[in-house]
Amino acid sequence: MHPNINVRNVAGLNIPQHDYLSISYHGSTNNIQTVTYKEGGSGGQTVATLTFSYTTNPPTTDDTPLASVTRS
Repeated sequence: MHPNINVRNVAGLNIPQHDYLSISYHGSTNNIQTVTYKEGGSGGQTVATLTFSYTTNPPTTDDTPLASVTRS
């Protein structure tokens, strides 16, 4: 088991305590669509979601340039 590690808080993108995350991708590309953070395992409560936007939305090829990240 890994020890708890302090993560630097970045203004506006602070991710609350969590013990699970899932990543979804745009189609068959390697471009991340969302990262969902949960407390209480895979079926637990969502504590934050990062949504990624690209210069072409939705991206249809790998390695599309990232335009923005929004936390909700």
